[in-house]
Amino acid sequence: MGGEGDRPPSVSSRGNGSMIAPRTSGIGEPFSPGSQARGGWRRWWGRLFIVLVTLLALVYGGVSAQLYFSQSSKVFRPRQGLAATPAEWGVLFQEVHFLSQEHRLHGWWIPGDSERSVILFFHGNASVISGQKGHVELFQRMGLGVFLFDYRGYGLSEGTPSEAGVYADAEAAWSHLTGVLGMPEKRVILYGHSLGGGVATWLAARHAPQAMMLEGTFLSIPAVGEELYPYLPIRLLSRIWFDNASRIGQIRVPLLILHSRDDTVIFPRHGRELFALANDPKTFLETSGSHNTSVSQGGLAVEEGMRRFVADLQKPR
Repeated sequence: MGGEGDRPPSVSSRGNGSMIAPRTSGIGEPFSPGSQARGGWRRWWGRLFIVLVTLLALVYGGVSAQLYFSQSSKVFRPRQGLAATPAEWGVLFQEVHFLSQEHRLHGWWIPGDSERSVILFFHGNASVISGQKGHVELFQRMGLGVFLFDYRGYGLSEGTPSEAGVYADAEAAWSHLTGVLGMPEKRVILYGHSLGGGVATWLAARHAPQAMMLEGTFLSIPAVGEELYPYLPIRLLSRIWFDNASRIGQIRVPLLILHSRDDTVIFPRHGRELFALANDPKTFLETSGSHNTSVSQGGLAVEEGMRRFVADLQKPR
């Protein structure tokens, strides 16, 4: 009893009596091939997630940077040269040149009835004065004179456009019309179409014209940008503002806002919200048709609405 022949065999011996310890995962738990595989997959997915987030951040940053540095070319789309003159429309006119800072600007002076109001016209971002045939003919039927010019870099005007630059051009045009051409300020109606509405609003906040008309004008450039790029921080990226929403409350002259219910360039809400922000007296005239033709080809209803607005300007207040 108690001899070697009586001991049960050990399953842990390899003939030399040594014990073999079970393998562990390194944290005191028994080793499992499945747990090692799951850890590998988790590390792989983690790395993939970091790569994807980095790529998205790079793309997002790249798109933001591209918009930041290219916004001037998106806002200003100048066309050089002129396709026609008022003479080809059967309208008498005078060529006009004047300086804005160091730039020589070009425009036309088209007289109207001697005692009637005069339109100082500001066109949109991708147009020139030779594209305003419909507007000129409309104003002429109403007996109104028209002074229209091209911003720097547009038409036959020198320079390169910028927000500050076109404001300076507007100031120079105002000075030429009221100074050199001798038009009383209280007979001048500022008319801005689209981007030109931002120029007219800026000028009206600094002077006292007879009235202002805005056609297809926006709240601000960032407000339009947020509709086009809702996934970008547009207000942080914007270097160009034309902030009509903040300026229109500073204006105390009669205002007519014209906006097409069908406008797909500057959505109708912009006109409605500008109208809500504006001071009295004010009138809203809803038109129909495209962004560029809803007034110039708007027909009798639009013309009659504009005639009523102009006629009301003559009434004592």
